[in-house]
Amino acid sequence: MKRKLISAILCASMAAGLLVGCGSKGSGSGGATTGAVSGDGVTTTSYGEYTTENPYHLVFEFIEFYEQDDNARAAVQDALNDYMIENYQIEVEFLPVSYADYQTTTQLMLSGGDELDVIPVFYSYAPSWVNMGGIYDMTDLLATEDGQKIIDALGSEETAKVGSVNGVLFGFPANKESVELGGLCMRADICDELGLTEKYNLDAPNSDTYTGTSIRWEEAEEIFAAVKEAHPEMYPLYLYNSSQYNRFTEFDTLVDSFGVIDLSEDRENTNVVNMFETDQYKEYVTMIADWYDKGYIYPDAATDTQGTATMMKAGNTFSYATAIKPGFLAEANSANGCECYCLYINPSDEGYLSTTNISFFDTGIANNSKDPEMAFKFISALYSDPTVYNMWQYGIEGTNYQVLDDGTAYFVDGEDGSNYAYHQNSGWCLGNQFQSYVWNDGTKDADYWTLLQSHNDWAYYPTTYGFMWDSSDYSTEITALTNAYETYRATLETGAAGSAGVQETLDKMNEALYAAGLEDVMKAKQEQLDEWLATK
Repeated sequence: MKRKLISAILCASMAAGLLVGCGSKGSGSGGATTGAVSGDGVTTTSYGEYTTENPYHLVFEFIEFYEQDDNARAAVQDALNDYMIENYQIEVEFLPVSYADYQTTTQLMLSGGDELDVIPVFYSYAPSWVNMGGIYDMTDLLATEDGQKIIDALGSEETAKVGSVNGVLFGFPANKESVELGGLCMRADICDELGLTEKYNLDAPNSDTYTGTSIRWEEAEEIFAAVKEAHPEMYPLYLYNSSQYNRFTEFDTLVDSFGVIDLSEDRENTNVVNMFETDQYKEYVTMIADWYDKGYIYPDAATDTQGTATMMKAGNTFSYATAIKPGFLAEANSANGCECYCLYINPSDEGYLSTTNISFFDTGIANNSKDPEMAFKFISALYSDPTVYNMWQYGIEGTNYQVLDDGTAYFVDGEDGSNYAYHQNSGWCLGNQFQSYVWNDGTKDADYWTLLQSHNDWAYYPTTYGFMWDSSDYSTEITALTNAYETYRATLETGAAGSAGVQETLDKMNEALYAAGLEDVMKAKQEQLDEWLATK
């Protein structure tokens, strides 16, 4: 069975997606504040009473990033309902949608009044969907017992509320690693040859687990110079036509990068500035241009779309910049077809947690829901009930997966990643993946979730953490700004401008950005931020 895996590039590109809202503005909140109350096989809400004989029918929309067997999915749904009806008085109807259809399908259902309860909410779509009255405000429900379970899973009420815009709590973030920490993925054989392995202790156990120390990008030039001298046929650093400034800088981009918070010197900064006029951004693109001039960067980077795995497998490049987390090396070795090492390289030893890093996809309730309290109870289960979560993600134990002796899980005998019938593998998207079994493909141990969760401990929270910019009234400007940025981005951020051309290209880009309405967008963003700060 052919699998369709969404690439990291495509997934990251959603961050730039824009949605023009429709309809009138509204909170999307219903009248319920009490939350569902269960006992003795009966659940009572402000909307009705449900029993095992008369359960609430709940439509659960989620994105299927991989193809599934329809019969296997139906069997999992039936098995889940055997559990849900008895324990929650909820009958779940799966509504899987493809990534390509997700935005259009969801918006049409929200505006059309279709039967819909629990939905995934991508952060950049949230303001428009809230303003069109499509999302239910869960603020009051968070104060219930089921709400406390979500808070406990996410670690704090602040993080539980991060999926908020204009005072509307539209969704809860997935429990995942979210800190911005990155560096280089490098070919192990070249590192061994040049003494880099010993110098940086690259072959230490769990070397992809951050320990609180990283080098700076300026120091990486020594590595590139050594590789260039020893292997002139190989490019020391592969950059491609994709924005990666977050690997080299510290900004809270406030959703769209058009008006940002510069965190490089003041972590409590709340002043919205033009990122492309900051010293930090200029120093970054100047450094990249210098590397380009010295032959360290792939010369066709500004137009190249081959991707890191292709270049590594071909032996054309030594390294690439990337996010790093526990378990990274096992994935990199498999993807790149060679043994790799990683080295943490960051602007500072602490990463940071921005609103959009945490609130990438969120779990929310459609305002179409006939009983938001029951929908909320199901969301609470996605954060607190391992049986519900494991079954949705992995299927039926003994049929779709097995639990191994060490407490991890894997496919049943005879199935693997190429021929399984049911395996969602989307825990990073919705709910609390840390309550599920660790999926062990031979590269992860039973403590993997602990390592992944602790990755966030190396981050600080900017003052702007929790603020979500509502750009609904500026969709025309955002589109124009995106076009202006894209005209110059690749030339600047891959070094192709050359050292001599950095300032001229920056000037042209900033002129185009201001002509596209940057000043108005920054002013509106600052006003919204100031209003939000006043409520904290």
